[in-house]
Amino acid sequence: MSKFRFVKEFLNLSSTEKIGIWILLVIAVAFPLLSFFVPLSSNNKSKTDVSAFEQQISSWEKAVAEQNNKQNVDFTLQAPNQSATKSKLDPFNFDPNLLSTEEWIKLGLTDKQTSSIMKFRQKGGVFKTKSDFKRMYMISEGEYAVLEPFILLPEKIDYTANNHKKEYKEPAPVELNSADSAALDAVKGIGPSLSRRIITYRSILHGFISIEQLREVYGLDSAQYATISPRLFVNPYLVNKINVNKADLTELRNHPYIGNNVALSIVNYRKQHGDYQLLTDIKKSALVTDEVYQKISPYLTVQ
Repeated sequence: MSKFRFVKEFLNLSSTEKIGIWILLVIAVAFPLLSFFVPLSSNNKSKTDVSAFEQQISSWEKAVAEQNNKQNVDFTLQAPNQSATKSKLDPFNFDPNLLSTEEWIKLGLTDKQTSSIMKFRQKGGVFKTKSDFKRMYMISEGEYAVLEPFILLPEKIDYTANNHKKEYKEPAPVELNSADSAALDAVKGIGPSLSRRIITYRSILHGFISIEQLREVYGLDSAQYATISPRLFVNPYLVNKINVNKADLTELRNHPYIGNNVALSIVNYRKQHGDYQLLTDIKKSALVTDEVYQKISPYLTVQ
């Protein structure tokens, strides 16, 4: 029933409306058929073969590289400037503090550059390092790069070397028998207290004949001895010797190496036999053994 109604309505349409409907039907049928028989260009488009073009580019790059190697040409951005700078300059070893105007010109600098450098020096300017020369505004980076290997100046100054304390010089050794308390006190490792004890013992001993005798000073330990002994020396001829023919018992026994018994033996022998002619004669007294003699003889005399 509905089919007949659709046909009836179609027949009642105007001729213009009917033509429009027919055109739409034709288009709807024709487009699918056309796409089936004639594929879209995007699907039928063949890929472009660029391999030949790539080979040409590769060959050109290879040729350029070989040419560069032969001519040693630097194609960096700075190469043209460097090449021009090198051709302009004629470098040789130089100290920028010493070159004359003519020598700067010979080096390859312009009159303006030379004039600026000479004015800088005339005003008291000094080039201490290579970087000082680099800071001259009229010298380009390219020019400095060419000249730098020829500048006879250090790369930098080690200012710390000038700030070191002066090298310590060891004072001259002090003679032990002639030094007063001030001289001994000034010796590193002695000090006022020890210097007094050394002088007191030196007086009792009548002088030192050896640095080793410092070990006998009261309160002087081995560490102190090791510190002060290299700073001292002894002149044994300054020892105040005792005359065994004139000294009484008290003077002899007060010597730390002689003592009462040995002193008494020496005095008694002298009273019995007269003055000693030779110092070795004291060994004839009862208590002066060879060992005792070796120890006390440097402090005794017969004259």
